[in-house]
This record gives sequence, C-alpha cells and structure tokens, in this order.
Amino acid sequence: MPKIQLIRRDSQIIELEAETISFVMDRLVAISPVPILAQRIGVDMNQTNIGIEISGVLTDDDSATGGVGSAFTIDTSMNGSKTVATTWYELGGITTAILDGVRIKFSSIGQIDAGLGEDITILLNNGSLSATVDTNSIIPVNIASITTSDGLTDAIKTAIEAASVKVNTATTSFTSIFTVTQSAGQMSAVSSSLQSASPDHDGEKLKIANKTNGSGGNSVVSVTKGTTGQEWNGQFYVSNMNGGKAAKRMTKGDKVQDLFDLSNMSAGGALVNPSTFVGDTIDIPSSVSSFDASRFLRIDEADAVKKYIVGVRIPYESLASSSTASSVLRQFVIPAGIGASLNSETNTKEFDPTSSMNNEVVRPNPFVEQGVAIPCSLISFKPSYEAGDSVWTFDISLTVVEQLVGL
Repeated sequence: MPKIQLIRRDSQIIELEAETISFVMDRLVAISPVPILAQRIGVDMNQTNIGIEISGVLTDDDSATGGVGSAFTIDTSMNGSKTVATTWYELGGITTAILDGVRIKFSSIGQIDAGLGEDITILLNNGSLSATVDTNSIIPVNIASITTSDGLTDAIKTAIEAASVKVNTATTSFTSIFTVTQSAGQMSAVSSSLQSASPDHDGEKLKIANKTNGSGGNSVVSVTKGTTGQEWNGQFYVSNMNGGKAAKRMTKGDKVQDLFDLSNMSAGGALVNPSTFVGDTIDIPSSVSSFDASRFLRIDEADAVKKYIVGVRIPYESLASSSTASSVLRQFVIPAGIGASLNSETNTKEFDPTSSMNNEVVRPNPFVEQGVAIPCSLISFKPSYEAGDSVWTFDISLTVVEQLVGL
C-alpha cells in the first residue's frame, strides 16, 4: 500500500508512513425541546465539520525514493492554445491536409545526457514512410485513413511503441526508455454541450514519460509543420517535457525539518471553485470554474505559496469501483456541494492522478478538482523523539475545506 501523501500547492508531495488514521465527522443539528409535548425538534442545515488525525513514524531512508521521470503529454481532444469552446479539429476538421507534415520533436534523458544532439521526431505523414534510426531519429505515423482525433492518438501510440531510436549511438527500442500511457482527453471533463465535434474522448491523451528518473530530462518539446519548421497554427495540445526529479534519500531529522518548514507557508490569497458550491445541480466545465488568486497576484512561484498544503491523499483498496474481479487502488474523497455524491462505486479516479497544466504534467489541485484527493488545511504538527527506538513519531491534524481564503 502506498504511503499517505500531503499535497503541496506546486503539486509536489510529502510522503508519510502512518500507523493510525482517524476521521472525525460532526454534523451540526440544532435541537430544541418542545415544552409540554416532550418532543425534540431538529433542524439539519447540512453542515458538517470533518477532521483528519494522522499518527506515524519518521525513519531514515534505506534507499533513495521519490524519483520521477520527465514526461510530456499529447492531447488531441484540445487545441494548442487550450481554448475550451473550440477544439482544433472543429476549426479545421480531421483531414490529411491539416495533419500532413506535422513534427513533434523531443529528447529522452539519455539522449540529453549523452550530449550528441540526438533527438526523436514523430512525423505525421499522408502515406507510408520508412523510419529513420539515427542521431535525429524519425518515427513516421501514417495518417492517410485518420478521421477522428481518437484514431490519431491510437496511430501515434502504435507507431512509437513499435519504433527504435538512437541513444548515445546505440539502437534502443522506444519502450525501453519511455512509458506510454493512453487515457481520456482533457475535454472529457468539459460539459457535453462543448463537445459537438467529438463526443467520445475515451483515448485522446498520451503521456510519454522517461523511465529514467531525474530533472535532466526536463526539456522543450517543439511542434512544427513542414520541413522548414514553420509554426503550425492549428495544432492540438502538446506539453513540454517536465516534472522529472532525482530520487532523494533523507534522514528522519531531514523529514522533521521539512515539516517544520510548513510553519511559514502562505495560502496565496484564495482558491475558489464554484462547482463545489453548486455540486451536481449545475454542470460547470472544470477548466473554467476555478479561481487561483496566487496566479492573479503573480505570487504563485513564491516559495511560501508553493509549499502550502492543499490536500491529503489517503489510499485504500476497492472492489466496488473495479471493472475486474481484482481490487484497485483508490484514494478517499469527500463530496462537497448541493447534491454531490461520490460513493465507493463512483469513486473511480486512479490513485495519484496527473493532468496537464501550463505545459507541465502536474498533480491536480483538490481545491480545483473533486475526486483526486481530500482538500484540507494543516492545523497542527507534533513531532516527538523516541530515544529507545531511535525514531521520530508525529501527530498531524488536518481540517477539510473546499474554499480557501488566506494570506
């Protein structure tokens, strides 16, 4: 079972080894006794306070952990400017003319480390081409029969998983250096009224991640059209290669110090999401329904704001939400808003989900998107040293909130 995660505002996490977890849910029901009738009248205004208590231990790491490979996203359900109302294929249609000659160029961390100028280009072509396995490897994708954005993503995935490229002069299979994951496009979260051109967004997003961890793989992914490298105005969404970091080994004292660092964190103004006010009563597109004051105030990159704890992810195994007979990993979530409901069957988000934002692969903020974690604020942290066991123990208190205002 994965460790509990405290989620920072910059989408980084602090992992905790918990021994006990307690939830406290208090519903506020006003009770008034009725004279003479010997009855009590209750008024339930649907007011619930929820607290979370976590106790555990902090020990020295036996090995380095927390490493992540750099990754980028191709999402053919949305356009390059991330305009919600109009997708790229609604502007130009799924035609060979709009796709022919499109080039997506990137490099693996191994190619970057080798320093030989090696890179990989995914080339969309109206017809069959031979692959190039060289310093500048080219993976052709035949788009002659492509008619849907979902079909385009399928074709790209099939081509890259069968390809080979050069890494430090050695011929290497693509799947030995990258993990390729296909999932629903980001437009699947948008109101169905905005999906007129492609209502089925079940596989339009590809996440291509380095298998080797480290920030050295963070790099620019270019999207051009034609041999002269001109800008492609009608492009679908392609992010840069981001999110990589090296594995880190920490002592128990290092972990205590990182948690003490949270004593001086800033909420950054406000995190407001109208969809959690109205719950299931109104369908508001998630991409336009949130407000992050730190971005408006241009303080979102301040260290005190980036480290602010916005949520906690507590894993559990589920059979109710599994499509097979085997259990799947989920995180506890708490529904908010009028009529909102997330029971064990409808809690189907994968554990520790990621999304694309501002050309980066990030963990979604639970204040902005329901179902990805429990949005909360850190109330207290109480560390204690156990000399006999040579470990630090801790008690952490969190309170669940869905709308945040603070300095």
